[in-house]
Amino acid sequence: MKSFVRLAVMLALAASASAQTCPKVSYTANTSATLKSLIAAVNCLSAAENEAVAPAREAAPAKGAKGGVQVDTFKIVGPQHSRAYGQVVLAVLTVPTGGSTKTAVVTPDSHEASVTAEAGGSCSVTINSDKTVDSRCYLAGGTVYIVYR
Repeated sequence: MKSFVRLAVMLALAASASAQTCPKVSYTANTSATLKSLIAAVNCLSAAENEAVAPAREAAPAKGAKGGVQVDTFKIVGPQHSRAYGQVVLAVLTVPTGGSTKTAVVTPDSHEASVTAEAGGSCSVTINSDKTVDSRCYLAGGTVYIVYR
């Protein structure tokens, strides 16, 4: 819940800070198009947030603050364990269910989430303390997008 409030505040700051609206993420069968959409949305939100808090950062700059993010993705069938990342910003789990896509977002603050699929299937994703990501799907298949710096 704490990360949801944090994300809502970040989105509100980003929306009020710029006249530019960030693009929505569209999940398609084309993985590279989905990655481009996800990267564009996260980078837009990050840029808008940086503009909103620029005066505070000038007074006390954050150590290691970098612009932009990268995304790694992989299909989930059974259990998967990712490599270690520098700083995981968030992980997005998508599971196709009939005519729609169910999505779960996890952050380092809310490090675990799951999604139920059709026919009793389920998928889950966890951000570990060692900066790796575990994901599992049972009786279903999904995709994990790991957004990191």
